[in-house]
Amino acid sequence: GIYSGTGVTGGTFNPAEAGVGAHSITYSYTDANGCSSSDSKDFVVNTLPSVSLADFEPVCADAEPFALTGGAPDGGIYSGTGVTGGAFNPAEAGVGTHSITYFYTDANGCSNSASKDMVVNALPVVSLADFDPVCLDAEPFALTGGAPEGGIYSGTGVTGGTFDPAAAGAGTHSITYSYTDANGCSASASED
Repeated sequence: GIYSGTGVTGGTFNPAEAGVGAHSITYSYTDANGCSSSDSKDFVVNTLPSVSLADFEPVCADAEPFALTGGAPDGGIYSGTGVTGGAFNPAEAGVGTHSITYFYTDANGCSNSASKDMVVNALPVVSLADFDPVCLDAEPFALTGGAPEGGIYSGTGVTGGTFDPAAAGAGTHSITYSYTDANGCSASASED
């Protein structure tokens, strides 16, 4: 027999060509005697669900894994590099731009998706030069040797970027230089 109707070509039904709604599909058959008959049924094409995904804020490479949000309607599934069980792991994904997709299937079994980029920023490269030994009675002095400039020194005997040998006391003390870049990503280096 032969199928006919909106969206039907050569016995194949094309939902996109037919469009959303109910379409009457007819099956016509002619037997060896030349007698014909036909029957029709409606073929319903459901609309795809409207799916959206909010923009993601950039994250640092050392950020803890976190649950992804922003997909609508609720109840969909997130996928992409670094995504497991609805959570994004920046360390697993690695530095760079990663496409995250939110898939949603409605009650009719129709699916749609939306994608957004997740940017994972690298940590700054931080260094701290070796310190020369000082005497216990040395005057407090400004710490230097941390790079890039603009970071913060911390440790025993350190206040406001100044090291006070008397306050630190005799012995070996670890001094840490911490730096946060324009992306809000931080790293540190330490020397004794």
